[in-house]
Amino acid sequence: MSTSEAPPIWLLRLKVLPLRFLTNFSFFLGKFVRPRPPQPSRTIRIPRSIVEGESENGTKKRSATNKEPISLQIYYPSSDQQSLLKAKPIRPVVVNFHGSGFMLGHATDDARWARSVTEYAGAVVVSVEYRLAPENTYPAAVDDGLETLLWIISHSEELGVDPHRIAMSGFSAGGSLAFGVPMRLGEEMRKRSKLLGAEAQTKEQCSDSRELGPYIDPRYRIVFIAAWYPSVDYSLTRPQRRATNVRQDKNLPAWFTNLVDTSFLLGVDEADKKSPWLSPAQAPVDMLRKYLPHDIVVRVCEWDELRAEAERFYKRLISEEVGRQRVGIKVVEKTTHGWDKHPNFKFKWDETIEEAYRERNREEKNT
Repeated sequence: MSTSEAPPIWLLRLKVLPLRFLTNFSFFLGKFVRPRPPQPSRTIRIPRSIVEGESENGTKKRSATNKEPISLQIYYPSSDQQSLLKAKPIRPVVVNFHGSGFMLGHATDDARWARSVTEYAGAVVVSVEYRLAPENTYPAAVDDGLETLLWIISHSEELGVDPHRIAMSGFSAGGSLAFGVPMRLGEEMRKRSKLLGAEAQTKEQCSDSRELGPYIDPRYRIVFIAAWYPSVDYSLTRPQRRATNVRQDKNLPAWFTNLVDTSFLLGVDEADKKSPWLSPAQAPVDMLRKYLPHDIVVRVCEWDELRAEAERFYKRLISEEVGRQRVGIKVVEKTTHGWDKHPNFKFKWDETIEEAYRERNREEKNT
C-alpha cells in the first residue's frame, strides 16, 4: 500500500481503540483466574538513545511519534524478592515481547509466562512495553527491543543478570521480535566496534567453543530463543498466509488481520517487508548464522495461519546452509492462534498451558 493510498492514522486509531479496550478488559478478567498472575517485581523506565527507524540497508524510516522512555516490567524469582535492594545472585535473563499484532496489549500480558520462567528456569524476566501501531509504525517495536537489549547489557550488574546468558521469548508478533531484535542488535554492535580480540576473550568465557558462530562479542551473548506461534514472514500476503491453515474456519477474522497489517506496516514498501527485523524467515544466511543461537524452540498452533511459515523457517534454520544445531518445533494440537491467551471463563488456570510453559522452561534451563 503506497503512502497516498494509506488511511490516515487518526482513522486507524479510531478502529484500534475499541479493540484495545476489549483486550485490556479481557486481561483484567484474566487476573482473577486462579492461581492469579504475579505483579512485576520492578518497573524501570529507560531513555531512548539510538537513531530510530534504521532499516537493514541503513536508510532511515519514519517509525514513531512517541518518544517517551521505554517501560520494562521486571520479574525476579521469588527467592530474590526480599533482596531487591541487596546483592542478588547473577541470573540468566529472558527478554520477552508480548503479542497482539503490534497494535494491542501490554508487557504484563505475559505475567503467567514470566512466573513460569522465574519458577522453572530460575531466570529474571524483562518484559518490554514497546510502542504500538498505528501511532508508532514499523520499525518502532524493533527499535524498542534494541534499546532494551543495549540497556540490559550495560546495566546487567544493576539488574543482577548475566549478559552472556540472554534468552529471548515472544508470542505472535512478539515472536517475530524474539528473532528480529537479536539480528538488529548484532548489526548495531558490529557497527559500533570492530571487536578487536573479542573472539579469544569470549571463547574463554564459554565452556564449549563449538557453540559460537562467526560473530563474537565479549559484551553479551544470546543463548536461547523461545517463540510461541510467531509471525516470521511479512513478505507473504495475508491471503497467502490464511490459505495455509488446515482449518479455514479457525483463522483469525480477516478484518482484524488486515487492520494489523495496515496499522503496523503503514508506509512500508514491499522491499522492506523482507527486512530481517520484520521477516526473520527472509534474513540472509550470514545473519542467521551469526546472530541466532543454536538453541531455539518454536511452538505453533495446529489451526493457525502462521503455522506454515514457522515450519518453513524451522526447516531453514536446521538446514546445512544455516546449521543451527538444536532447533525444536512442536505443534500444539487442536489449538488456534494465541490459545494460551484466550479468555478463560472457568476462572481456573489451564494445566495444559502450565505444562507447556513448564516443558519449555526445562529446555532453556538445560542449555
